[in-house]
Amino acid sequence: MRSRTINLNQDSEINITPMLDVVFIMLIFFIVTTSFTKETGLSVFKASKSQVQNEKAKTVVIKLDVNNQYSVNGIDASSLEGIEPLIANLKAQNPELSALILANTEVKTDSLVQAIQQVRLNNIEKYSVSSF
Repeated sequence: MRSRTINLNQDSEINITPMLDVVFIMLIFFIVTTSFTKETGLSVFKASKSQVQNEKAKTVVIKLDVNNQYSVNGIDASSLEGIEPLIANLKAQNPELSALILANTEVKTDSLVQAIQQVRLNNIEKYSVSSF
């Protein structure tokens, strides 16, 4: 058997060419397999005064205050149950009516739920809740 002698003083270099080849092949693979999707965004347009007035006419604003003061489009309602006839009157005038319920941050949740029920009793499907 022959024995080999290893010369430790000899400078050895690492050949990185195969590693670079692999990296470039992986880069090409990821570029080719990536799906390019077009980001969709919101279109912004300037509304005319008549469009804003039409939207206001289609929306009823129900305001709930901390002191048990309730109003529908600025008309005072005596109680939460008094909201329902006012909404029914507006719904009869505009079948596509939507509702915006503005509730003070200190209003009890029970009052808010009752207001939402009054809106649902009048078959208003589009409603939103906001605080002030």
